[in-house]
Amino acid sequence: MKSYTAGIIVIGDEILSGRTQDSNSNYIAKTLLNEGIRLEEVVVIKDDKKTIIDKVINYSSQYSYVFTTGGIGPTHDDITSESISEAFNLEYSINKKAFDILDKYYPKGEFNESRQRMAKMPVGSELILNPMTAAPGFKINNVYVLPGVPEIMQIMFIELIKKLKKGKPKLVITINTNLYESKIAIFLNDIQDKFKNCSIGSYPYFNLVAKTGGVNIVVSSWDMSSIQPVVDDIVNMIKLNGGKSSIV
Repeated sequence: MKSYTAGIIVIGDEILSGRTQDSNSNYIAKTLLNEGIRLEEVVVIKDDKKTIIDKVINYSSQYSYVFTTGGIGPTHDDITSESISEAFNLEYSINKKAFDILDKYYPKGEFNESRQRMAKMPVGSELILNPMTAAPGFKINNVYVLPGVPEIMQIMFIELIKKLKKGKPKLVITINTNLYESKIAIFLNDIQDKFKNCSIGSYPYFNLVAKTGGVNIVVSSWDMSSIQPVVDDIVNMIKLNGGKSSIV
C-alpha cells in the first residue's frame, strides 16, 4: 500500500506571541494518524509573505499533502492566500464561486470590500467549503489552505479528509507501568533493537503530591501487521522487574 505524508504550516503572529494557543495542528495530527497519513513536520511561522512563500514551496515539494491554517480572513494582515499565489506563480484574484457564496451569505449591503478579500485566491483553486461562516478555504496543487479559528477549521477538515487518498492507519498501543524510566530504560532499548519496524516511546509522569510516578510506554508502527509481540515483550519485562502494567 502506498504511503502518504503530510506537513502542517501554522501561520500567525498571534500564535508566536503566545496570545493564542494553537490547537489546529494537534487536531489535524490526530486525524491524520487515524487516516493512515504520516505527519512528518509541523511549523509555526509569522505573518510574513517571504516566510510563507518559502515554507509552502519547501513543504509542497517534500510531502504528499500540506495543510496551512490561519491568515485567510478579511483584515490587512491576512496574507496567506496572496502569498501562496506568489509561491506557485499564479494570479491572485477573485474566485467567482467563492464571491457568490459570500455575497449570498451576507445581508444586502454588508458584503463590503474587506469581506470580499476572502474570495481572493490563486487562479485555479478548488474550494474547501465552510458550512459555519461561508468563507471558503481552498486547495491549490497539494496545498490545503484553512482558517485559523479552530471550530471552523475542524468542521472543514472533517469534510476534506474524506476526499484524500490514504494509507494504512498507524498501529498504536500505550502501556502504563508504575516502574520508573531509569529502571526500565536499558530493557526498552533491547526490545527496540529487536523490533526495528516499530517505535517505542517512553513518557514518564510524576505526582508530586502523592509522591508516585511511572511511565507511559507508547508502541507504534506504520509497517507491522501487528504490534502485539512488542507489547507482550514489554509487559513481560515489566513483570520480571517487579512492576505492574496496564493497557491504557
